[in-house]
Amino acid sequence: MTSEILRLPIVVWCFGYLWVTIVWFLLGAQSDMAWQEVRWRILAIFEILGFLAVFMDGRAHLIARLTLVVAVHVAVMVNIFELFAPNTFSNVSGRSAGLYVNANMSAEALVLGMILGTTALPSWYRGAFIFLTGVGVFVTYSRAGLIGWLIAIGGLMLGRCVDARHLVRIGLVAVALLSLVLLPKADQILTALERAGTLNADTQERLAWFMDPLGVDDKSGWSRKSVAREAWERVTERPFFGGGTGSVHKGLDIPPHNQFLSHMIDHGLVGAILMPLLLLVLIWRNQGASRRVALIFCGATLWFSFFTHTFLNNAHSLLLIAMVAAPVSLHVRRRDQATQGDLISNSDQGNLMKTWMPSLR
Repeated sequence: MTSEILRLPIVVWCFGYLWVTIVWFLLGAQSDMAWQEVRWRILAIFEILGFLAVFMDGRAHLIARLTLVVAVHVAVMVNIFELFAPNTFSNVSGRSAGLYVNANMSAEALVLGMILGTTALPSWYRGAFIFLTGVGVFVTYSRAGLIGWLIAIGGLMLGRCVDARHLVRIGLVAVALLSLVLLPKADQILTALERAGTLNADTQERLAWFMDPLGVDDKSGWSRKSVAREAWERVTERPFFGGGTGSVHKGLDIPPHNQFLSHMIDHGLVGAILMPLLLLVLIWRNQGASRRVALIFCGATLWFSFFTHTFLNNAHSLLLIAMVAAPVSLHVRRRDQATQGDLISNSDQGNLMKTWMPSLR
C-alpha cells in the first residue's frame, strides 16, 4: 500500500509543496505567522494523504461520494433555514453560510460537492440535485459561488454526466412550482425577510448585481478590486522568488482573497504554478468517467481560486481533492499488473467499476 501511494501524482505534488514551504520558510523572515503558515500547510498535506489512503478502496470511495450527497442536502437545508433566521451560523448578516460560517466558503463547498456527488446518483435525480444545490448557493448571495455553479453545470453537460434535455425539463418544472407556490405569497415572504434582517443593504446590492452584473458596482466589488491591486503591488516588489513562506500575513490590511496572489507573495513565480500543478496532477492518469469528473472539478476549482486564498487550508477542499485523486491508484495498480503480464484480480476490477459505475447509468 505504501509503494502505491508514493507513486501517485498527488503525492509527488504534496512532497513538492512541502519542499517549497520549508525552503522558502528558511530563506524568509521566519516570523511567528510564517511558522504558523508552515504548520497549516503540513497539516493540510497530512489531511490529503490521510483521506487518500482511505479513498483508495473503490467501495470506500463510493460510500464517501454517497455520504457527500447527503451532506450537500443537509447543507442546502441549513442554508435555507438561515435565510429566515439570519446570523444563526453566518458571520455576515443576511447571507446564509450554514456550518461553514463563511457564506463564500459555503457556496464553494456546495458546488464542488455537487460535482462529485452528481455522478453517484441515478440519472433521473441528478437534475433535481443540481437545482437544489443551486438554491443553497443562491441564498449565500455569493457571486463567485453562483457563477461556479453555472460553470459546473456546463461541465457536467459537456462531460455527459447529466442530460441537457432532462436538466431543462427539471428547470421548467422547478420554475413552475416556485411560481405557483411562492408568487401568491411573495409579499408575505418579503415582509418576513425584511423583519428578520435578511434583506439589508448588502444583500440588496448583491441581488441588484445578479439582475445586472455589468451595470451595478457594489462596495464588496470595489473592496475586492482594491485588495487585489494592493496584493499585486506586493508581488511586484519581489516577483521572482517572493518574500518567503507566510509573507502574505504581513503588510496587508485585508488578505488577497486570491490563491494565486497569495502564493506569489510568498514564493514568486514558483507560487504562481502551485495551483495549476495541483489541478494537473488531479487530471493526470485519471481515465474514463473519473477523468471527466476531475476535469469538471478542476475547472470549478480554478475559478474559485481567484476568489479565495484559503482553498488549500479548508478541510472540505482537502477532502474533495483526495476524493478526486484516489481513483488513479486503481488505474496505477492495473497498469503495473498489466506490465508484469498478470491479469487484474477480480477484487480490483470490482473496485474500479464500483468507484465510478453510478456515473455511467
